[in-house]
Amino acid sequence: MRLPLAALLLLVSVTPSAAEDCRETFIRLLTDQSDKGPVKVHVTQAIKGGPSTTNYNYQLGPGHWMTEMIEPAAGQWTLVYDNVMYSSTDKGKSWTEVRTLDSGQRAEDGQKHLEEAAATAANEACRDEEFDGVMHQVVEADYDYPQFGTKHHQVYWVNPETGWITKSVTTTVQSGFESTTTQLIEAAPDLELPMPE
Repeated sequence: MRLPLAALLLLVSVTPSAAEDCRETFIRLLTDQSDKGPVKVHVTQAIKGGPSTTNYNYQLGPGHWMTEMIEPAAGQWTLVYDNVMYSSTDKGKSWTEVRTLDSGQRAEDGQKHLEEAAATAANEACRDEEFDGVMHQVVEADYDYPQFGTKHHQVYWVNPETGWITKSVTTTVQSGFESTTTQLIEAAPDLELPMPE
């Protein structure tokens, strides 16, 4: 199962409000999908009892992103530009149009789904933990996506100096299927992506 793009791209770097409790912090992190500028995300999806995949997801801005497959190395790359989805089987040397998209509607639907999921948040917990040599705030909770019939456990590692989510781990369970998606997120101010004609 592939998660909706909005669920995979948790690109959050916001300043918490005063007196925010742990549940409020989790809901803010889960639902804020505002544009934070160009990013590079290393994504590993491990499927229980099945193969794992690894890719880079690059997002230049709303409606312009690309997935570069790392493992399997022969995996198809995907690019979205100007409301058109393209695919490449030669590591981005050439692109074939797949279909048109309504990026605005997809973003609106994704936000609605996130807000519905946030309403189910439970078992939230917050703590401090070192990650990559920097002390982070770790925020986690369980939630459901009612419209997809999935249950999730989400953990965020947030740099308290910047508010940036450095790492995100999502475990997804749905009727016999279980996967864990780990995202390592970094700003990429010099990012450039293809622009197929």
